[in-house]
Amino acid sequence: MKKLLSLAYTFMFSIIAVGLIASCEKKEAFKKELQDGGYKAVITSDQPPHVGINIWKIKIYSPDGKLLTGAKVSVNGYMPPMPGMPEMSFDYPVEDKGSYYESKVNLSMPGTWQMTIKAEKDGKTATFKFGFNL
Repeated sequence: MKKLLSLAYTFMFSIIAVGLIASCEKKEAFKKELQDGGYKAVITSDQPPHVGINIWKIKIYSPDGKLLTGAKVSVNGYMPPMPGMPEMSFDYPVEDKGSYYESKVNLSMPGTWQMTIKAEKDGKTATFKFGFNL
């Protein structure tokens, strides 16, 4: 009986240990790569898009593959009109973090969202568009 209890405790401890290790792994829950005229934008977030504030990290690369820093970056979310509801358009603040840009994208409700990210530097503009259902 002692041997059986010992095996049961060992098994439970192993299951708990594996669960803790797996939960500590850092995985990107959202990643989107977009192209425009040789420019590339990579958007990542620790969570999939959801109603509420989504923190997006945006890295933009120039056509030569170098990280584009010091650009003026904007993020806009648009939801087309639906019966009984007007269209919605939001400009979200973007913060320059040095090697990436961060935006707190507040998706106010479920539905079809169309996103536009613009990066402007030295008279050149790259525009990245994508949509998703929430």
